[in-house]
Amino acid sequence: MRPLLLTGLLLSSSLFTPAGAQSAPATGTATTLRLSAPVGTTVEQRSTLTSVLKVSDVKVTARPGANVPQKELDAVRTSFQGMGGQTTTITGKSFTRVAARDALGGVTLQQTLIQTIPGLPKALTTKATQTLDANGTLTDLKLSSDNADVNRLYQQMNLNELIRASNSSGTGPQLIGLPLTPGQSRETRQEVPLDSMMGALLGPILQDPDSDVDPATLTSTPLAVTSRLTFTGPDAAGRLRFTQTGTFGAWQTSVKDRAGQVLFQMNVTGGSVKGESLARPDGLTVSSSVRTTMQMRMLMTLDDMQISATLTQDQTITLRQP
Repeated sequence: MRPLLLTGLLLSSSLFTPAGAQSAPATGTATTLRLSAPVGTTVEQRSTLTSVLKVSDVKVTARPGANVPQKELDAVRTSFQGMGGQTTTITGKSFTRVAARDALGGVTLQQTLIQTIPGLPKALTTKATQTLDANGTLTDLKLSSDNADVNRLYQQMNLNELIRASNSSGTGPQLIGLPLTPGQSRETRQEVPLDSMMGALLGPILQDPDSDVDPATLTSTPLAVTSRLTFTGPDAAGRLRFTQTGTFGAWQTSVKDRAGQVLFQMNVTGGSVKGESLARPDGLTVSSSVRTTMQMRMLMTLDDMQISATLTQDQTITLRQP
């Protein structure tokens, strides 16, 4: 059940970035995107996450010094190979409300995401309060959930890292301030530290008193994100259309046991992002769709066995108004 909770957490993090803005006078004759929906405006959307995981090159061997029957090794290998090709679908509703606006043009948004996750007895509700400055940069973020496990993960996270990831991802707030010239693009590149996020996701392993893990050995390299946003022009109804492309570079996280041997290691070899969004004239999202593909190599120690595999995840997140 926990992997599905984590999927829900990541979906929440992905959706808690406002997308859209309105054309407004700027310096000189240029027009840029501005979030100008009146305070109190609320938008409801349907959310869908579809994720397909492919597993290949699975190898299962006995840990050095351990004696594991070949039959048991083969059974674990078959189990991991069986994870490949599985599709996970998480559906839900998203409610975004313009809660406040200050004298300097900053905006506070409140978003509630209600998700139906397989394996959970009830829907998972997550709430976020975001503060954006006049340029659309996310400056503050508060997250909470009605699920104790997800709440615990949020509390362990360094939200400043999540804010940096959002501001560098090319989605949501990064649309605000983009020149409204068809074909005009903005490209951003930033390295985002993910130490606290990985610490939260691996919390059960790090905090298990019966495990041999050394929490101090958890390391994660920064995630390099490059993203390009392009305004393609208004549609026949005057709504604003944008496209997004992006890549992220090699990334690694690992944790060792007290003897210095690797217990878990994940190497992301690369990935890509492609999407589009449509904003209504008051600056809030009509619809969006983002597809992320990521390739990674995993190594983990399970009891007396060492398991390695190549994973490819293909994930699509869509938002649509009912």
